Amino acid sequence: MLNLTFISLIIGLIALIIASLSDIRTREVPDWLNYSLVTFAIGSALILSIYHGYAHLLINSLLGLALGLIIGLLMFYTGQWGGGDSKLIIGLSALIGLSFSGFGQGIPVLIIFLVNILLVGAVYGLIFSFVKAVLNFKNFKKAAEKRLRSKEVLVIRIIFLVIGISAFIFLLITRSIESVLLFAFVMTLFIFFYLWIFVSVVEKTSMIKQIKVKDLTEGEWIISNVEKNKRIILKPTRTGVTLKQIALLKKHRIREVTVKIGVPFVPSFLIAYILTFTVGNWLAYLL
Repeated sequence: MLNLTFISLIIGLIALIIASLSDIRTREVPDWLNYSLVTFAIGSALILSIYHGYAHLLINSLLGLALGLIIGLLMFYTGQWGGGDSKLIIGLSALIGLSFSGFGQGIPVLIIFLVNILLVGAVYGLIFSFVKAVLNFKNFKKAAEKRLRSKEVLVIRIIFLVIGISAFIFLLITRSIESVLLFAFVMTLFIFFYLWIFVSVVEKTSMIKQIKVKDLTEGEWIISNVEKNKRIILKPTRTGVTLKQIALLKKHRIREVTVKIGVPFVPSFLIAYILTFTVGNWLAYLL
């Protein structure tokens, strides 16, 4: 069982390396990889359950599959991940498995892995956006200055300034833990506000482009209505364009569409996977 567990760990690592390279080069994760990962995860768990007579081995894998399915569908239908990313999470969750009995011995490995994805993904996304901003600095600077001068942003900045000064005065007067927490909360909101502006400007200047319909692939996000002769042919969706919709565009001889290029997030899955199985349950130090 130990040998097969180690093999499963290596299979997951290899799958993530292949998926990361594919995501960086093509912004896609091949279906054959995801389906093979699910098949191996369930198949190996079934073999182990039959060989050792422990049904919980298969149950753990199925529970992991179920949790991965829920998270994958949630992220896909909210437009956060593409279909390939979501399927990969489903396969990895089935491979790692979820044991309810493991809660008595600490947080299950799968939960640690998913938390790591969340944290690593946030840092990874910011670094990716920063690199994009540097590479397209002239366009980014111009768009950022325009965004910061917009009326709605100016109003929000004034509101934050008033609240921030009030929280700081309250901190100086009371010097209580409550005033410290209030000031920290206001500053955190202030930072997140500017991070939101930063990411949105990067997206507008570096991740939106025109591509030919013949180069359009399933899952890409069209961000505006596609029209011909003042008639809407296709509307944007959170889940990306389908093969049927691509065929529809070709049928109407649409040459180009405007799409948003997503962040290749799979490398962050790889980093989270390595952290999970090298560092272990780091949450134990915080709880």
